[in-house]
Amino acid sequence: MIPLIQVLLTRFTYFALAMLLITAGCGVPIPEDMPLIFSGYLCNPRQSPLADVAAGAHHALIATPGRVPNLEIMILFGMAGLLVGDSILYFVGKRGIDADNFLARHVRKAMGSKRREGVEKYFRKHGNLTLFIGRFIPGVRALIFALCGMSRMPYWRFLAVDGMAGCISVPTLIYLGYWQAARINWLFREVAKVKHYIYLAAGIVVVLAVIVFIIHRRRRQSSQTIPPK
Repeated sequence: MIPLIQVLLTRFTYFALAMLLITAGCGVPIPEDMPLIFSGYLCNPRQSPLADVAAGAHHALIATPGRVPNLEIMILFGMAGLLVGDSILYFVGKRGIDADNFLARHVRKAMGSKRREGVEKYFRKHGNLTLFIGRFIPGVRALIFALCGMSRMPYWRFLAVDGMAGCISVPTLIYLGYWQAARINWLFREVAKVKHYIYLAAGIVVVLAVIVFIIHRRRRQSSQTIPPK
């Protein structure tokens, strides 16, 4: 657990979680799972360093010693931060590529009109599934959010699919930190082990997807070059 993240969450709880997830959603390499798990740990009145719960203190928006954060409010702030962060990259993909600056011009030149049409066609067919699965893959999801915007996926659909995925990951990780608060250090170690397998699986999926794309493109090109009888 990064000490700065721990300090921010301990002092500013709900707001810190939302801002960390917004920052992570924008592509900054901050692990989303650690802040969510630690937030659940802070909500446990028996294990939280903010324990000594005072009556009626559950709903304070900034926790102080004697005020343990409310679990449901923590989940709401987590969902809000996740959706805002992901939406920023969506709009960067949607509007950024058409901007009049050096980076946008370079991206347009690198992709070309045909490649961009290919991305749009793919996301029209498989965008929902790609977004849903990609939301759970660290290191890949930021690119997928931008590609969703670039492919002109309707924002309401992006928000719905991304929200459904978030409704699985955010409450699960926060509740996991809450239930395993007594073994929080052990939990962080186990999650770190699992993440290695997730990265490996994500890498395999990406490689296979690239191979399938190349094979499909070559077959299509060869079929177009065969003269009709």
